[in-house]
Amino acid sequence: MLTASALRMLALAIAFPATMFACFDCSAQSYPSRPVRMVYLYAPGGNTDALARFTAQKLGDQLGQQVIVENKPGAGGLLGIRDTLRSRPLGYSLLYTTPALVGNLHTYRDPQYKLEDFTVLGPLGLAPFVLIVNSNVLPVKTVQEFIAYAKANPGKLNYGSISPSAGGSILSERLKVAAGLELVGIPFKGGEAASVALLAGQIQVYYAVLGVARVRLKNQQIRALAVAGEFRTNAIPDTPTFKEVGYPNMIFTSWNAVVAPSAVPQPILTQLQGAMAKVTALPEMVGQLEKIDAEPWKGTLEEFSAKLKQESTAMAEEYKRLNIPTLD
Repeated sequence: MLTASALRMLALAIAFPATMFACFDCSAQSYPSRPVRMVYLYAPGGNTDALARFTAQKLGDQLGQQVIVENKPGAGGLLGIRDTLRSRPLGYSLLYTTPALVGNLHTYRDPQYKLEDFTVLGPLGLAPFVLIVNSNVLPVKTVQEFIAYAKANPGKLNYGSISPSAGGSILSERLKVAAGLELVGIPFKGGEAASVALLAGQIQVYYAVLGVARVRLKNQQIRALAVAGEFRTNAIPDTPTFKEVGYPNMIFTSWNAVVAPSAVPQPILTQLQGAMAKVTALPEMVGQLEKIDAEPWKGTLEEFSAKLKQESTAMAEEYKRLNIPTLD
């Protein structure tokens, strides 16, 4: 027969799990109880940084708490990705990311995360890259002329690289292999810095996201040679695709998305996904994407998550094909 003391201990043991779950539900219902930070992988400035800040503001409106963008450049975005994953308490650090989330898995020998460690909250805009050159220092008008010039001047042309995993770097490696070129990658902490360096003639070649390319093309010394998309774009309709000029494998679409660590409690993830769905549906968001020549994602969260997995598989194969070394 149990003593009174033993009965009290048994009652506490039974009550503890129920109390624990009740507290968990309570914390989920009160989320967020303080400002949330949104980690951005690159230096301030440029279209993507502006879109991240706009997204953070609108998400904050939906959550009833301020969402603060924190720029955390370094190692091609790897520092920001790791920081977001390790931050506590869960749910108060989100990640505004680009294809670097996928690319760094294959760029680094030990990235210290897996794609499954993150859950998509909301996909944003998609846009192709554009090969742009400074015509003052690189006297070419077409991809064919660029290739001929690069072959005649091996190792003398520099291209801007945000990181080895960035779309522009991958495209550079593809064209180097396809056309037998020797180009030198110059690292930058963000696309804005790289495109400014192109304008200054510090580099001669850069693969810019469409919105950045169109802005730089307002300067007459910057020339677009080809679009790395399936089709020509209305933003620069006279610029052919790489496919049109004989390089069909030169297709790479940049994207932006907000993700969170998958370890965040499911009720909070669901709340964040619902809030992001409202943000992406705002007419102001559609207008913001139009300003930077980006197309809104039209599929589901599940379809976008599947897209990331497909990209990761393709990236692994491409790194082997291009013989791109992994980094420590």
